[in-house]
Parts: sequence; structure tokens; C-alpha cells
Amino acid sequence: MQRQHRLGAAARISEVHRRGRSVANGLLVMRVLPNGLDRSRFCFVTGKRVGKAVVRNRVKRRLREVVRNSAPAPGWDTVLIARKGAGDADFKQLERAVHNLIRRTRLNAPPAPAEGQDGMRDAAK
Repeated sequence: MQRQHRLGAAARISEVHRRGRSVANGLLVMRVLPNGLDRSRFCFVTGKRVGKAVVRNRVKRRLREVVRNSAPAPGWDTVLIARKGAGDADFKQLERAVHNLIRRTRLNAPPAPAEGQDGMRDAAK
């Protein structure tokens, strides 16, 4: 994941925790808060309940890859928190869990078409 898409400032992560909207499923919790930027930023949290360091790092790598491939809409700061069962989940299960949360938070909304590019020809020309 590119640096511009990482949410690393501790103060901003705390703000997303405090003020953000939260949705959850069996494997993950997602907190989102608008950021007013032209890109979305992500933070991945895995506590010791998920497993030892190797397992936690594997879960974070998988989550980063899923988010990178899902192309969420710009303008959001997102914190993804892995729950206890995430360490035992395979890639497909984590992918389904992330896509479920993205759909429920409407982070996958397509961008608005650029002016004059709606696919229709201008009849006046």
C-alpha cells in the first residue's frame, strides 16, 4: 500500500475511533470518518488476541492486499480492527469480510462522472 494511503498519525487514528461510524462482522471492525482529501487512508490494527506476531503481521498483510484490490471511494479515513478469529481465517474469508464492511459503509460508491463525459453525445454540436 502506498504511503499516501496510510493513516499513521496517532491523533487522527484516535479521532476516527472517537468520532467515526462503526460497522462490524465476525472477523473485523471498521471505523470510518470523512477526511476531505482526494484519497482514502487506512490503518490496520491487530491486537494480541489475534495471535502471535507472525499471525498478526500475516493478517495485516492480507488486509492491506484486499483493500488495495478493492479500490474504495476517496475521501475517507478508515481503521480496520481484526477480531480474534481473523488469525485463523484464510485470504478469501478476510476478503469477503472486508467487502461486506465496505459495502455496508458505502465506501465503494463509484466516483461521479466528470462533466461532459456521461457517455452521451451533445445533440447541439
